[in-house]
Amino acid sequence: MRQRDPFGMALASLRTAIEGGLAPGQHLSVADIAASLSLSTSPVREALSRLCGEGLVEDRRGLGYFTRPTPLEDILGLLDLEAIHVRLAARDTGLADPIDATDPTIELWIADVMAHCESQPLIESLLRVRSRLAPLRRLGEAPAQPAAAESDDRLGAYYARWRIAAGMLAARVRRLDPGHSEYTRNIV
Repeated sequence: MRQRDPFGMALASLRTAIEGGLAPGQHLSVADIAASLSLSTSPVREALSRLCGEGLVEDRRGLGYFTRPTPLEDILGLLDLEAIHVRLAARDTGLADPIDATDPTIELWIADVMAHCESQPLIESLLRVRSRLAPLRRLGEAPAQPAAAESDDRLGAYYARWRIAAGMLAARVRRLDPGHSEYTRNIV
């Protein structure tokens, strides 16, 4: 029985980091990853190659490995998909609409909707969509809602603001500060 599977360790660690919030377009240094996992670079390269095949990572020849950037169309599609999921889950729960369209209020309301929704597949799907959007949301905020723009559809206003922010987020993804990741510290 093997005591240690370097490839499996590298693959699991990278997958967890990517799914846990490495920003799209972020550089992944093979040497830094290997050092942080106390592995040689070979299993890390193999793991990154596998993740390239799964579409989670890009190999930019001569530049290294990067998490897959999220084009504007993908961000908009994810926002639309999340909005549909939230509306379906809200319809299932019968909860009252959010009291205003601010981000904290809507986020709390969505959490409440998810806690009360009885459709487990819908919640699992919504969680996957939200996990894909989470790193992007951490990059910036939706613009503030103008006072005159208050409407009855507060959820619609929330997603309209995030659709506006999507263009800025997509542009910002390529200019990330790598200092926020344990895999991009340049410790070597």
